[in-house]
Amino acid sequence: MESNIFQQIFDQLGKANKVLIALPATLTPDNTASALGLFLFLQKMHKEAEIASAGTPPQALAFLPKLDSIKTSLQSGNSMVISVDISQKPVDEISYEPQGNRLNIFLKSKTLPYEPVDVMFSSDKTPYQVIVVLDCASLENLGALFERNAETIFSAPKINIDNKPGNEYFGAINLVDINASSIAEIMSDLLAAYEQQLIDEDIATCLLTGIITKTNSFQHAQTTPKAFLRASELLELGGRQQEVVKNLYKTKPLPLLRLWGRALARLKTTDSVFYSLLSMEDYKRAEAKESDLPPVLRELYDNISGYKIVALLSEQEQGGIKLLLAVHPQVDMEKFSQSLGTKFYAIPANLGTFKVYESILGNMTLAEAEEKFAATVSGMV
Repeated sequence: MESNIFQQIFDQLGKANKVLIALPATLTPDNTASALGLFLFLQKMHKEAEIASAGTPPQALAFLPKLDSIKTSLQSGNSMVISVDISQKPVDEISYEPQGNRLNIFLKSKTLPYEPVDVMFSSDKTPYQVIVVLDCASLENLGALFERNAETIFSAPKINIDNKPGNEYFGAINLVDINASSIAEIMSDLLAAYEQQLIDEDIATCLLTGIITKTNSFQHAQTTPKAFLRASELLELGGRQQEVVKNLYKTKPLPLLRLWGRALARLKTTDSVFYSLLSMEDYKRAEAKESDLPPVLRELYDNISGYKIVALLSEQEQGGIKLLLAVHPQVDMEKFSQSLGTKFYAIPANLGTFKVYESILGNMTLAEAEEKFAATVSGMV
């Protein structure tokens, strides 16, 4: 079945002159690196390709080739298409000449002259012959990219590549492997099946980046045997593992390290819950930004064991307290939300079986938010 889907994808890509790679509004190292790998592969196939997303690429991936090629907008499909039947009258010469307010286009056949019946006119609704959508359970996951370009996206056939159980199978072709640990694992399977010789060092490094980041260097419980196999193959093809590890794990911005240090200094525990507090003064002293909060949570998650919740309560510049937490699957989030009196939103993260949620606690100080949080989690886990 998989080989049949692969062949359908190869057939679509082979016929296309221009391919759009569409990414969700939330960009992760896995989906971003996978898109870059496909982008470079399509270029080697002599295809014109674009990558687009409404989101911002992870800064940590700056070392990957072509990261700056990711666009936030699409070309509009507003071309007039002139189609000429050349089955019986092969084209010999095409030319054009402006004449006043008109443009004359001259078509010369090698045999009989062209007649009006040989010519058709149409509107090109989309400049893309095929759209490859990565890591999206539905088209709505594309966010503003879909909202602003719905007609363009609907007009072209779509190849849907994902590993989520809840995928809506919205594509003309759907490559959905819920057993795959990452999008990069699926992509490396696909590209190797087409022509492994086209996978060069840059492509292998991109795909290796996706697999390593999504499996947390193969430490996550859901890491599949195939992930190890694909990673080893990518290494043989020139994937630069040390470059990936250095840029993603051994190089951390100084402001992030300072903010992490301040979070560690205030680390508290109750039952199986670890949490810390960060004020605007902490951000100022660390020269950090609110965007550094998720990486700090990640550092806490990676360095603390024996917990079911790891949380950060942080003051926001615009007011209110942001609550960001990594939660074990055994925690009843519906009950937790009701007890705390707030609504949680799941956000994409790569923390194994743990899920990440965020909420805003308004109209209270950091001390008040801590008191309410500690009282709520006490006895829950």
